[in-house]
Amino acid sequence: MSSQKRILEDYARKNGFTNIRHFTDDGVRGTTFKRPGLDAMLDEIRAGNVATVIIKDQSRIGRDVVEVGLLKRTFDEYHVRFIAANDNLDTANGFDIMSIFRDVINEWYVADTSRKIKTVFKSRMEKGLRCSGSVCYGYLASKEDKHEWIIDEEAAAIVRRIFHSVLAGESIASISRAFRAEQIPIPSEHWKRIGAPVRAAKYADPYAWSVTTISSILKRPEYMGRKILGKTVCENYKTKSTRKTAPEEQYVFDGAIPAIVDEETWHTVQRLRETVRRAPKRKAAPNRLTGLLYCADCGAKLTHRYNLVQGKWIEDAFICSNYRKLTRDCSMHHIPTQKIEAAILAAIQRVSWYVQNNEAEFIERVREASDLRQEEAVKECKQRLSKAQRRHKELDGLVKKLYEGNATGKIPDKHFTRLLTEYDEEQAGLEAAIGEWQEQLDTWNADRLSTDKFIELAKRYTDFTELTTPMLNEFIEKIIVHEGKGSGNDRRQRIDIYLNFIGAFEVPAHIVTPM
Repeated sequence: MSSQKRILEDYARKNGFTNIRHFTDDGVRGTTFKRPGLDAMLDEIRAGNVATVIIKDQSRIGRDVVEVGLLKRTFDEYHVRFIAANDNLDTANGFDIMSIFRDVINEWYVADTSRKIKTVFKSRMEKGLRCSGSVCYGYLASKEDKHEWIIDEEAAAIVRRIFHSVLAGESIASISRAFRAEQIPIPSEHWKRIGAPVRAAKYADPYAWSVTTISSILKRPEYMGRKILGKTVCENYKTKSTRKTAPEEQYVFDGAIPAIVDEETWHTVQRLRETVRRAPKRKAAPNRLTGLLYCADCGAKLTHRYNLVQGKWIEDAFICSNYRKLTRDCSMHHIPTQKIEAAILAAIQRVSWYVQNNEAEFIERVREASDLRQEEAVKECKQRLSKAQRRHKELDGLVKKLYEGNATGKIPDKHFTRLLTEYDEEQAGLEAAIGEWQEQLDTWNADRLSTDKFIELAKRYTDFTELTTPMLNEFIEKIIVHEGKGSGNDRRQRIDIYLNFIGAFEVPAHIVTPM
């Protein structure tokens, strides 16, 4: 910057210009025209205080053909002489056609540089190398290799606590309140104390954990060891506007960074957060079964129904949400919370005992059930794929005939345009569905049910008589509730319990368990 000022001062002195004033925009990119120095100069021009504008070369005023053209028009409007010293441009000598080409080249230079930088970033990300220096809370950049992350144990303990608290049924707001009460430093304060780079240096309360902060931590796949690069992309090198990328545009590397929580815990937490849970009146937490129960007839979730009178629950049960809203023709599917929890506890106890005492038989039975379900699913998928492929081929023929009919005048242009649009939309939908079903067939794996993970889970709970919230969330995927039959003591109701990793599984009836 100092050398440019010296060049301009020498030019002004040699050419008899006096009463000079510098307008500078140091460190501001030339593709933006919202610059303090440029704005101040334009204010002086509009006030009539400027006779001549001298710049080193045309690129110094900006690298956008349209914006530079508007600035030159402003100079002409206020009778300001414009000189680009190194480009031999002086409006006092008349119009210079070459100045237009220089403006084009200046903008091309920025576009070309942007393209090259994007190519370099893409190459780095394909190799698993980061292009950003930011590091997630719970990790630190390694001193030996800045591209490698190591676990920050102090912060990682907080991250694990957040995930386990959600598994235990706590709300995000309650976790936030607990952290504030215990005066646990927020991420920015933690980084400040350990001397790490701080993203948001301005904050009023170093212990003010917000719901947004905790929610963003829970959504990050990095905590299960997955490195994701290219989450955002710059859309326009002029405005620097960015957008979030689609999953297929990102670069994913599983196991590339050390995991803070296991994959099962991360996925279970995501599933729990998909359901909005509202606490009943005069009760701190929502019912822990919310989001797990589904109607066997209409597929809707069951909602919690409750009535609290003088501190006592006179009704604590779940019913079909469609019945409750009266939006569809479905029956109540009423089931008391106490009974469903007792059934879940008994099912977990029975399966856990069976796993621990008959592991080999358990694995064989799960695989048999998996093969049967897979065979049915593959058959259905193949039928859908074949039907979609036939329709896609049929549409190709229809489009060909449509063009022929329009060319011969049998089909008017108005009908041609409408039909072609409809066929194109249908074909696009079919192509997406065909790709999805083909991928399912290509990647189907008979051993995709993680029996080993369920066995590991079952062995963690060897002796229990109470259904805890973490146990419920770790064991149960969903529960299908059928309509009850009969009334009073004769009422019978079927429920299908789907366990995580293995789906619906029942211990053989002839097996007698102590549970």
